[in-house]
Amino acid sequence: MKLYHLRKLRIIVSLIVFVSILILFLDISNTFTDSISKTFLRLQFFPSLLRFFALFFTVSGLGFLFVILLTLVFGRVYCSSLCPLGTLQDIIINISKRFKSRKNRKFNYSRFSNKFLRYGVLAATLLFWFFGSLFLINLLDPYSNFGKISVTFFQPLFFAINNGLNVLLEKAYIYTLNPLEIKAVPFYVVLVSLFIFMTIIIMSAWRGRLFCNTICPVGSALGIFSNVSVYKIGFQEEACTKCMKCEIVCKAECLDSKNNTIDQSRCVSCFNCFASCPNNGIYYENRYKAIKAKDEPVDNKPANDRRDFIKTLATATLAIPMLSGKRLLAQNATGPGSIPTGTAHPVLPPGALNYNHFTSKCIACYLCVSVCPTNVIVPSLFDYGLEGFMQPKLDFHRNFCNFDCVRCSEVCPTGAITELTQEQKAVTQIGVAKFMYESCIVVADRTDCGACSEHCPTKAVQMVPYNGLFLPEVTPELCVGCGACEYACPTEPYKAIFVESHRKHQEAIPIEESEGPREHEEDEFPF
Repeated sequence: MKLYHLRKLRIIVSLIVFVSILILFLDISNTFTDSISKTFLRLQFFPSLLRFFALFFTVSGLGFLFVILLTLVFGRVYCSSLCPLGTLQDIIINISKRFKSRKNRKFNYSRFSNKFLRYGVLAATLLFWFFGSLFLINLLDPYSNFGKISVTFFQPLFFAINNGLNVLLEKAYIYTLNPLEIKAVPFYVVLVSLFIFMTIIIMSAWRGRLFCNTICPVGSALGIFSNVSVYKIGFQEEACTKCMKCEIVCKAECLDSKNNTIDQSRCVSCFNCFASCPNNGIYYENRYKAIKAKDEPVDNKPANDRRDFIKTLATATLAIPMLSGKRLLAQNATGPGSIPTGTAHPVLPPGALNYNHFTSKCIACYLCVSVCPTNVIVPSLFDYGLEGFMQPKLDFHRNFCNFDCVRCSEVCPTGAITELTQEQKAVTQIGVAKFMYESCIVVADRTDCGACSEHCPTKAVQMVPYNGLFLPEVTPELCVGCGACEYACPTEPYKAIFVESHRKHQEAIPIEESEGPREHEEDEFPF
């Protein structure tokens, strides 16, 4: 294969990976695309690493090892081909060129490698993680950022286009498309995602892959391994005419055509230089064979980079945030819906196992948010404290968790939400419904209701006689904490029945082993 074909191959692979993962976030996948998308999800560096530890050294979490081995052989091809945010940056770079003058479209070699910044961010990220905080991973991981951008901007845009086409086709009596409900995310999530997206756009349009070589912890980590990769890009000095055509297309700004040197730690293996060189002045070969043939000493850069990293790690004495998000509940209020209610800790998605497991493995990529059919999983801000920045939670004021849905557990790439079968989901108790007697409209307004009981899938909430009316009564052993009762409760602004979360998920009594729903007279409910 001629070297300039490597660029075409890289573009094809990167687009396949990008589209496959984007399909998951757009929530339009099926069984076939799911299998392909999940394969590429397993190759995302930090999600794979966290999954490896979350699921007790599972084989499905070995993707990060594959990425490291790939880097040790071919350099940072992960950054150019397998990282969806990297492909998004390439798209931004190409679009931005159309709005620049021909002179400003060129890249220039940057002799400042930003080693202290790169390895400082990496060291701080690892320190935070070591002390139990995923704050920096949630904020800087490229896959996590791609997920935030996709859920906040790409999915609503796709749904809006679909709905617009659906309206036009229906006018022509064509019903091939179905209208899709746009899933709104909280305003603070939009602001954070917009900040991240604008940062990516500005850095990419200004300096190409600047994000990858300054503040991306994955890029910094792989840069250390790429320094000792078997195959590397280099100059053929006898063929190089110093035309600088390779340098002006190097979006990593790591190629110095004047001195015929390449900073291997910053090279993202995009292979643009091969396609630009008219004289085959750039090679891509086994570096150790070349060294042996030329009888040259081994490059000392890897050792220097490791020393820089160790020095930075030793000096990165940052305080680990230990804030916790707890809600204070008022006690002195009367009237329907007037008593503030809420759980002291966020309600975890089914399959999250326990509070510590979830917060130490979730990177806030929002894939579970995008695929949730009822939109009950929403991003939080500081509900888990700063260490759980923007990790998702269940919000039963928006909707409830479908009793037989396990979609979020099927797609989680890190193992923060372990996979459940429908049978396991049916007995997984993520919380227990709590009834606020004084806040119920049956008590306060002497009005019949029963919405909570009618919507409870396990009949953990039943209606019992109360002064000629009927009042809810909760059987905790049957409750799975799905939130159907809380969502259905009509009291405002606070619910008279709400789900108190479990820090550790428990097991409920299966419906078939219980006595089942109690028989009611037809006139017990007004609806």
